[in-house]
Amino acid sequence: MRKGQRALNLLLMLAAAGLALVTVFTLAARLWWAFDLFSHFRLQYVIAALTLGVAALAMRAYPTAAVLAVVALVHGWTIKDLWWGGAASAAPGGVPLRVVSANVLSQNRTPEKVLELVRAVDADLVVLVDARQKRWQPVLTALGALYPYSAPQASRERRPVILFSRHPIVDQQVVRPPGGRRPYLVAEVVVGGETVVVAGVHPSSPSPSGPGDTRRRNRELDHIAEVASEADRPLIAAGDFNTTPWSPYFQDLLAGAGLRNAAEGHGYIGTWPALFWPALIPIDHVLLKGPLAATTVRRGPAIGSDHFPIIADLRLLPGF
Repeated sequence: MRKGQRALNLLLMLAAAGLALVTVFTLAARLWWAFDLFSHFRLQYVIAALTLGVAALAMRAYPTAAVLAVVALVHGWTIKDLWWGGAASAAPGGVPLRVVSANVLSQNRTPEKVLELVRAVDADLVVLVDARQKRWQPVLTALGALYPYSAPQASRERRPVILFSRHPIVDQQVVRPPGGRRPYLVAEVVVGGETVVVAGVHPSSPSPSGPGDTRRRNRELDHIAEVASEADRPLIAAGDFNTTPWSPYFQDLLAGAGLRNAAEGHGYIGTWPALFWPALIPIDHVLLKGPLAATTVRRGPAIGSDHFPIIADLRLLPGF
């Protein structure tokens, strides 16, 4: 074996070992806050393992190729529901309801793009996260002219989550989780004679430098799950959840509240970071409870934020 080929084989072995170690971290995400950070990049691991696996086969490094195949299978199985899930997505009938959710980024230099998006999409419900600085006031005023209902009713400035609705909002409250940092919005909206609970959320962002923010996010997710589990009406939870579907804490949220991810069956919808496509991960979500079905879920266009918006076409079905 030539010296150059031995060096390439060694590099492939090291890369495979690194991916195998990362895979172990994802499986142990509950054991340490830092391991949870590795759970979000599953598609990237699949692509890396398959690419390196082909190289290993070409080099006849069969043990390395076998390790990479196992890595690809583990992460591929984890994300399969994004394509093969969502059995209720094709349900016919019901009241159509289009939802747009976007973390617009408070420092966004082109807030007018958000207004353009909302006008173009013509959504029934619009959930905006982080429209807090004064530069957003003209956009929020324009949206208020487009939509007859909004929540919360307080000053339009410095609201962490804002809901605009084409349908009547009959109740609303800003919920502050105990021990959490970020409040979220819970509103009741009348759609086709049925009351739907809409929760607009933005839990804390996890930090790679310490456990505090991750634990705070987890407490906030637990509180959202508790409130959602008590809802006796159809529920839509939308916003920037600061976690992907593969974190065990996101799974706890779904299981604890009886929620479903509307994106299942609609492919990989990465929303952050918008400026670096190879690392795109899905952390903006629309979650459903009760007789709600997703007919389409897709990523919206760039709006000047570090997040892409998410657009979900839903149907409110009879029988709750």
